[in-house]
Amino acid sequence: MRPRFLPPTLLLLALAACGDRETSTTLTAPALTPAPGTPATPVLSAATRRDELHLEALARRMARSLRDPGFRAYVKAELDGSRFAEHKIHFQRFLRGNGRRALRDLARDNGESDAAVEADADAAMPVEMYFPVPAHRTAWSGDEHLLVATAVADHEAPIAFDLQGRRRLLDPAHPPATPVLAIVPVETDFDRIPPPAGATCTACNGGGGGSGGGGGVTPNIGATPGLYLTYAQFAQDFEGWLKGAPEFEIHIMGPASPSDTANLASFQCIGEKASSGYTWDMNSLTWSGSQLLFTTAQMDAFQRAYPGRGYVIFAVEDDDTACGIRTDSDRAGTLIKSITQLVGAYKAAKDSTIWSLGGVQRILKAGRSGSGFLTAAYNFLKSNDDIIGIAVSDAVRGRFNPVTNWTVLNKDLDVNGTFKLEMH
Repeated sequence: MRPRFLPPTLLLLALAACGDRETSTTLTAPALTPAPGTPATPVLSAATRRDELHLEALARRMARSLRDPGFRAYVKAELDGSRFAEHKIHFQRFLRGNGRRALRDLARDNGESDAAVEADADAAMPVEMYFPVPAHRTAWSGDEHLLVATAVADHEAPIAFDLQGRRRLLDPAHPPATPVLAIVPVETDFDRIPPPAGATCTACNGGGGGSGGGGGVTPNIGATPGLYLTYAQFAQDFEGWLKGAPEFEIHIMGPASPSDTANLASFQCIGEKASSGYTWDMNSLTWSGSQLLFTTAQMDAFQRAYPGRGYVIFAVEDDDTACGIRTDSDRAGTLIKSITQLVGAYKAAKDSTIWSLGGVQRILKAGRSGSGFLTAAYNFLKSNDDIIGIAVSDAVRGRFNPVTNWTVLNKDLDVNGTFKLEMH
């Protein structure tokens, strides 16, 4: 059911405190431009370096085995037959599948025992194998024109091997012309098997989703009352090319606990691997559809627990653990400090009830938040998650966009994204 709007005069009175302006999303938002500069190559810890060495060994073995035309044909068939996004396959499971064929081939082609290869695979973190560049996947016919590459940290220079096992470094910003088969840390939930072609997501995993740039099933907007995202645009994908498609997530953040209202924790995650009803997969920079962010029931419970508080809408590009914020307090604190200097306490969202000629209606407006830092179950562990920013109401910033009504700002107050948020 579509929302009912007030007549213009009453609407202006009702929204005077927040100034939000609802408009049609049939228009096209202006393209966003990423802030200048490229991410610096991360400094690897000793543990990460050990992981990298394990992955290098696996990638080199894989490259040398791919000299065999029969093995190349087998690998291509396995990749082509994968039902997971980007035709990914779980590397350790691939080694042990089909009577441990790949494991035996890697051992034979590299002059090692099956046990040695298996022990190295088990010592490595869970990894996945796929072509992160779609054009590479399309171009590779199963021939020798191929590299096998790996990297642990996002935006570091990928380490690649040709089919003779010779090592080289690739440009972290631009993929080579030669197709690259990646062996990288797992980002995919391989226990949630996608439906066969032609089936719906709900028939398989019970998930919802969006349309436009993502996948899945578009829910009946308003079927569950609450806050919906109907349009999103990001300035960049925040993902190195070896990591493939971005893993965008939105978190609804609130006070960490009733006794700790100075910190924030995630109340609801919305993303590709989120729980049923909050599954949202955005694979391009622009998306439109209808995705539930926070139900009316959740809003009511939030207001009972934290009266007068708003919830912060926080966007990240996940490089580590799905729906688990793994970022450090310095980055989070800098982000919130910058936005607080711009808009004061009004860096959050708050739903309100108003009376209209058609009855009671809920609206979304800028809300006050005294919270200062982000917290999560991982307690500020360092990781590769890219903070995209916090959504700020355009009404607070004095900004008007005919398509969107909330702006995602980073620590430098650059526009990293724009959202259309609607109450239904």
